[in-house]
Amino acid sequence: MLIHENVAMKNKTDISVFEKYAHEYDLMTNARQREKDHDKEVAAIVNRFSPQSVLDAGCATGLTSALFARRGIETVGLDRSQKMLSEARKKYKHHDYPLRFQFGHFEKLPKSLHNKFDLVVSLANSISGVHTLKELYTAFSNFHKTLKPGGSVVIQILNYTGWKENELRPIRVTDNDGLVHIRFSERQGRKFHVYVIRLDNRNAEPTFEVFRHYFDNFSAAEVTRILKEVGFTKIQKFADLKFSEKFGMTSRDLVVAATKRASSFFA
Repeated sequence: MLIHENVAMKNKTDISVFEKYAHEYDLMTNARQREKDHDKEVAAIVNRFSPQSVLDAGCATGLTSALFARRGIETVGLDRSQKMLSEARKKYKHHDYPLRFQFGHFEKLPKSLHNKFDLVVSLANSISGVHTLKELYTAFSNFHKTLKPGGSVVIQILNYTGWKENELRPIRVTDNDGLVHIRFSERQGRKFHVYVIRLDNRNAEPTFEVFRHYFDNFSAAEVTRILKEVGFTKIQKFADLKFSEKFGMTSRDLVVAATKRASSFFA
């Protein structure tokens, strides 16, 4: 791939690429190509928990929410980005799925969602939107409140302990008719830095922008401890969303499943 020497470069470290280019999120993440495999993951979740209602916490443009809803499961997609929600609503407005989208922060969920769901999922490291252990406690407590007694939660996060310090890892490269997104990440302590290069090669003079995002991550021990503290039980750790591999220290992902007691003092 050739780039002219006079290509325009802008360092946008203070702007989220996912906010500025929410309309490109599905292209950036290869949503269409990923849908078949992700549908198998959703099928595994449904087979394991048999939910009739789901809260998808951190729904982005709605792929996971739609995969639940098209199975006839009442689904609410929740996100803190109004632009992402706008894209999700546009994508699925002509479908008759039992699906709606709602704005909200994990740390400030409205009481109208309490005791409404059989299952809460927060996948693809969406929980990284909270930044401290205190906020994680509040988020998990709120997830607990949204569940009916006996309901379950599934959390998927990156396992930062399996990455070397300052290690750079590629995430994905997508090329959509000359619109290229390059993503890679770096671990520094318990923080991750995610870099996104957006290269627009569709015009005579290409342009590109560089974005850098920081987010915290949490260890398996911290996640399981806080889930227990807020009232969850039957806590299990896996390495994948199909629940086929047990979690290990070198696993790329940490998937935690837990259950709200059928009769709970924490409700």
